[in-house]
Amino acid sequence: MTTRHLFVVVLMIGILLWQPCSAEIDLEILRNIAVDGTPVDVVVSEDGYWIYVLTDTARLLVYSREGALQGTVAVPNGSRRIAGSPEEDVLFVTNSDERTVQAIRVNLQHEFTSAQSPTKGPSDAPVTLTLFTDFECSYCARLAPVLDQVHQQYPEKVRIVFKNFPLRMHRFAVPAALAGLAANDQGQFWPFHDRLFENYNQLNAQKIEAIREELGLDAERFQARMNDPALKDLIRRDLEEGNAAGVRGTPTVFINGKKMRSRLTLDGFQEAIDGALEEAGKTATN
Repeated sequence: MTTRHLFVVVLMIGILLWQPCSAEIDLEILRNIAVDGTPVDVVVSEDGYWIYVLTDTARLLVYSREGALQGTVAVPNGSRRIAGSPEEDVLFVTNSDERTVQAIRVNLQHEFTSAQSPTKGPSDAPVTLTLFTDFECSYCARLAPVLDQVHQQYPEKVRIVFKNFPLRMHRFAVPAALAGLAANDQGQFWPFHDRLFENYNQLNAQKIEAIREELGLDAERFQARMNDPALKDLIRRDLEEGNAAGVRGTPTVFINGKKMRSRLTLDGFQEAIDGALEEAGKTATN
């Protein structure tokens, strides 16, 4: 018997002896989301943080990945299908009545807590700029002087709210955040903020202490405040708010609760702020 014949025989025996493998399948329901209406389609954002549900009443419901409703958006009647895109907030909506496919951007408006956060500008300013940042982030360091220009250009119309969002990859981001907040207790947050960003690529305990000495802050009071668990809770709150709003990196900026889409340049901020001022003016007159 040749090798070829032997192979055929072995193959046939294998086929005759083969039995389909049975596997037990277990179904586990991870989450139930109660939908106000009849859902006709659902899609998850590219990054997995947002769940978009289209209902039969032409409404788009936006949920967090935990299943909490974030907002409702009206879409044209006849909308029957939705599809995601590489951009987390851009969707394609298929409309059977109009025989169209529309690309839409879902711009959620988030609410942030400003209590105990360092701020710059009047509390009643028509525009609130909420910044999530990291003291070891080079892009954040480049943005700091731009925000100074924004404050100078809109001293009465823009309030800047500072939020710590230390990234895990940055070893001294948390100590720097604690130091900035400790300096805030002595009325020196923004000068300390500037020195930290000027030294973003060489931060360590010695550099933080040198900045404290340079600004003449009381050492004992400063250290006691840095060790205060309340400051860690404040940083944790900022992180939780940022995560809930879809912050993935730093710097991330929100204008009146909406994520800023313009470039983080002075021109970009002017465009976004002027648009927000115009929108606030229209709201005030209605």
